[in-house]
Amino acid sequence: MDFLKNLESKHITKGTILLSPGQVCNAGFRVKKGCLKSYVIDNAGKEHILQFAPEEWLISDLESFTNRTPCRIFIDAVEDSEVYVINRENLTGPESASNEALFEMNNKYRNNLIATHNRLISLLSGTAEERYLEFTETYPALIQRLPLKLIASYLGMTAEHLSYTRGKLARKR
Repeated sequence: MDFLKNLESKHITKGTILLSPGQVCNAGFRVKKGCLKSYVIDNAGKEHILQFAPEEWLISDLESFTNRTPCRIFIDAVEDSEVYVINRENLTGPESASNEALFEMNNKYRNNLIATHNRLISLLSGTAEERYLEFTETYPALIQRLPLKLIASYLGMTAEHLSYTRGKLARKR
């Protein structure tokens, strides 16, 4: 994207929270290096990961960003990361993105929505093995980079069950 050269590039340390529930989301993030995640925490204190954003992915709370309403999610850095910060002014100001850059950004967000849609279908109707295989297709670069407990949270299972599932798949091959 041409307009990325006009954007602020920011180093984010692992564990840094970029967005918390109740805040209005003022920016999206395009990951240059590293990995971010979005998640919610339920009433029992359990984390449920909604999305990972490795290199070249975009992550934000689109509802909060678009409607200027308080968000319901967290976004934080899973790894030390370098991100481009895309704020409202980048999209509407005099230095705003070209039509081509906006088209590319829309395509990336559309791909995120498609991945989320497929994930919901998998969570509702897929087996543990199917969910893990879909994860490996969606996020191949993250399989070796992320701790099992994060992948398990994303897949809606315990780390122990994920280990069992991976072993079962390995035995089938």
